[in-house]
Amino acid sequence: MPPKKTKDFKTSETLLRAAVAVATVAGILCFLVSSLLIVNYWRVSTVDPLDHPDLSRLRSQLTGSSEADAATIEAIRSLDLLARGAFFTSQDMLRRGGLIALIAGLVFVAALRVAASCHPRLPRPAPDAPQTHYWTDRARARELVMFMGGLWLLAALLAATFTQLDIPEPRAEELITAEDKGTMSAAVDAALTFPAWEEVVRQWPNFRGPGGYGIAYYSTAPTAWNVASGENILWKTAAPLPGFNSPVVWDDRVYLTGADEQRREVFCFDADTGELRWRTLVGARFPVEPPKVNDDTGWAAPTAAAQGDIVCAIFATGHLACLDKSGAIRWEKHLGVPDNHYGHSSSLIIFDDLLIVQYDQRANGALYAFDLRDGAEVWKRERDRISWASPILTGMPAAPLLTVVSTRNMDVYEPRTGGLLWSADCLSGEVGPSPAYGAGIFFVANEYADATAIRLPEKTGTVPSDRGDGTVPVNEPEILWDFYESLPDIASPLATDNFFYLLTSRGEIICLHPKDGEVVWVHEHDDPFFSSPVLVGDRIYATDFEGVVLIFKNEDEYEELARLTLDEQTVTTPAFMENRLYVRTETALLCIGER
Repeated sequence: MPPKKTKDFKTSETLLRAAVAVATVAGILCFLVSSLLIVNYWRVSTVDPLDHPDLSRLRSQLTGSSEADAATIEAIRSLDLLARGAFFTSQDMLRRGGLIALIAGLVFVAALRVAASCHPRLPRPAPDAPQTHYWTDRARARELVMFMGGLWLLAALLAATFTQLDIPEPRAEELITAEDKGTMSAAVDAALTFPAWEEVVRQWPNFRGPGGYGIAYYSTAPTAWNVASGENILWKTAAPLPGFNSPVVWDDRVYLTGADEQRREVFCFDADTGELRWRTLVGARFPVEPPKVNDDTGWAAPTAAAQGDIVCAIFATGHLACLDKSGAIRWEKHLGVPDNHYGHSSSLIIFDDLLIVQYDQRANGALYAFDLRDGAEVWKRERDRISWASPILTGMPAAPLLTVVSTRNMDVYEPRTGGLLWSADCLSGEVGPSPAYGAGIFFVANEYADATAIRLPEKTGTVPSDRGDGTVPVNEPEILWDFYESLPDIASPLATDNFFYLLTSRGEIICLHPKDGEVVWVHEHDDPFFSSPVLVGDRIYATDFEGVVLIFKNEDEYEELARLTLDEQTVTTPAFMENRLYVRTETALLCIGER
């Protein structure tokens, strides 16, 4: 028996030392982390981490200047980027700090309990032994230390709980940022003029051109070039920030957007030289926690929309901005961070004096119309299904229709009032391709669904909605035919008066007859199509993922006129002006045209 007792004693002594060591380390860690949490709470409560004195000074300096100082603007961008980066880093540390302090505190208490159980028990004094307060006082001291430590940990956990982790999202109302540009007030005061549709169609104002359905006004475009040798490459400019949006063109200006996790910018290039005229930071004074986005979508997938002297842009964070042609922000909004598992990608489109925003998401989706003058909300229609497609405008200017698609429906609205005219249940899956329109027929398609040709009734036949948000249809659209053999998941379909076209991620080009959906011809290509096709005169331009551009006839047989390359991967859709093509590749913006 004695050896067993000796072994137990040695084991208990080893465990006691280990428990004391663990308790010491856990206690120190708990104290340090708790102290940092309490100090952080005090700092965040008393100091705005994004209101840096140097930023305020630079903004005041820029506001007081009559001309935009490029160096000052760049300094503001850089300092703001550092401030926001540090802020979000501290947020991440704070989230983990509370958990670390709690775990360390629990380990500390558990280790003390283990140490106490391993400590040899002293014999109790006899009842008639002399009274001593020594051990009683030590026990009370330990209890006091434990109590104060518990209070300190509790204070730290409360500080972690009540410290503001996220910057409050701006309300979905106008956010004028006059401080960001010296020309801001002049831009707001200037009266906007809205060009007639006859002028709009001569531009490339939004994704897939006038109306948004892939048909160019001009019938002439380059049919030969060589990027490597420079043949017919009028200019090539690096894109300052990444983005999967396509270029838009108005007169002598080409607009792009770009973004990463920490910044969002709008760029304006000279259409003749490729020179970067200006770049404007969007949403810098109203930062939000960035959402998770898919690498194939990114932070700047939606294409901008331009009209006359203004350009509008939206980003994956929900920031929406309207800028004048000099780069000054007229108005800015935040629509809330979208609940979208790939990232927001629906492009903007302008109808007369209204900016149309399709903001479909998993919850709280909506279709908006904002006044271009001041950003005021003109109408809003709630939508309950997600989408990555973009809106189109048809029937302009006499009988305009606004058409959008979601994971189930094609919905047609009256763009001035937002009233729902018709809805067709014809889709499923995760809808990325936008609608097409030609020969008086709407054409929609999506992988794991169908390609569907839809003719609208001649009369609206609507009645007031029970929800009080416009009208609902009485007469239903007519489903002419379905096609389900091979379908796109990203590239939008193209509808001409003669044929309908589908370009797939498997590299197929399918030509269908608009009357019955019969296959006219199929061309199998080597690489996938993510860019949407465009009709220019009697030719169709289709760009594959590797940057190869196929030019073929809009005819009943596949007749390839040219096969050219952009020398870089391309997922965007080119913009076509008279005798010119503007295209964004993975890293650059190119202008192609005959010299």
